[in-house]
Amino acid sequence: MEAKEYRGLWWLPSNKERKVAGVLAYIPGEEFRLELIGSFNAEYDGTILAPLKAKTMEPEIHGQASDGSNITLFDSTCGVSHKECAEFSTSVYKAKAIVVGTHLNNRDEKRFFKASVRIPELSYWLYPAMVEQIYQDTKNGHGIIVKMRDIEDGERMVGKVNVSKQMSICLCRDASYHSGDLSFNPSFEQFTFLQIETSEDMSLMDYYEAVVRYEQFLSFATFREVGFSELRLFSRDNYYETIGGKHYNKPIIFDIRYRTKPNPKKIAKHEFIFEYNQIKDHYSQAVKRWFSKDMKFHAIRSHFMDSIDYHGPFSYINFLVVIQAIEGYGRRYMTAEIKKFKEGLPKDRKRRPLFEMLSAIFKSYADVNRIDHNVDIDAITQTRNYHSHLFTQRGDKAVDGVELYKLTNELRKLLMCCIMSYMNFSNRDIDRLFNNSDNSLFYKL
Repeated sequence: MEAKEYRGLWWLPSNKERKVAGVLAYIPGEEFRLELIGSFNAEYDGTILAPLKAKTMEPEIHGQASDGSNITLFDSTCGVSHKECAEFSTSVYKAKAIVVGTHLNNRDEKRFFKASVRIPELSYWLYPAMVEQIYQDTKNGHGIIVKMRDIEDGERMVGKVNVSKQMSICLCRDASYHSGDLSFNPSFEQFTFLQIETSEDMSLMDYYEAVVRYEQFLSFATFREVGFSELRLFSRDNYYETIGGKHYNKPIIFDIRYRTKPNPKKIAKHEFIFEYNQIKDHYSQAVKRWFSKDMKFHAIRSHFMDSIDYHGPFSYINFLVVIQAIEGYGRRYMTAEIKKFKEGLPKDRKRRPLFEMLSAIFKSYADVNRIDHNVDIDAITQTRNYHSHLFTQRGDKAVDGVELYKLTNELRKLLMCCIMSYMNFSNRDIDRLFNNSDNSLFYKL
């Protein structure tokens, strides 16, 4: 999606008779800025009071652009309003979310049965294989034929997963042909996208939450922050009819301000933790677990995402985020392993809860080769206690700087093991996937 301006008429759902001319500046994922020539309050329009009487926030604003597009803005804050002259005033609203293609009375309105989502990394994670180049001999040498593969519809859809009784998520492959200017610059584009379908109509927020959840899964698999480039929704009552009487649903664009935008960093497949083809037999099970409504897992998943998404310079905060997630996982899902480990310790040994927990978790992944099993667990516990409890004095093994960075990387690998176990990967699977990844996380500094 590219930046665009929509000129048209705008109104509040509660007052459809009062329509105000204005321009919407739409920058995907960044700014939805509506400037009105006038205001929604007719009583004060054209007076010096108009800027002062504008509501601070409007839950919904409807509009119709000059190209015929119906538009809905959500949670629009009146940031600037002022009197231009004696004849009229202007009002400026900044919205948090936008829908292009239909009018909605609220974001929880259940109107949509399907969505398609483009995420740039997805085409690398699952190669679409829709366009092929054929090299062949000709009279004058070698020639190249480029064409889209003629495959059955069933082959276009892979990896369908029922993440709930109402919702399914499917990986789909497609390609498009662009003729270019007078067909002088034709091009093919192939891509993998998500198709989300529901057995009953759901709201745009239901779909958006599913998209965010899958973004997190893909971020985990690729070990990079990912975000969608396009989210299209489909409603049964929003369609056009061909001459032959067939109905085709019109796509409805949904976007939200300050969402995770596509990562501008060049995609390097070798740095992925795993690709689709490496886990295709386990994919459905892994995604189901990732989408689990288990609230105990929610915080752990969020902490791991924070450790990937952190954009500032490395600090002890990065360490604390990861160690807290591991502690949370141990308390929630590894109580039996920790208890067994403690029972094997001498009876007169002084109890050290965190040391024992970490020792038990590391032991659980003893057969994962790329985990450093010689890591100093005392250093981890002392560093964690120093930074968590703000002790005035550090322990003799508490670390900082480069050593803390190294320790955090080792813990991040351990946390990845925990999360993959939650997704029902065996230690053997984890070891295989780690060994096949060329991510710098797996190399000693």
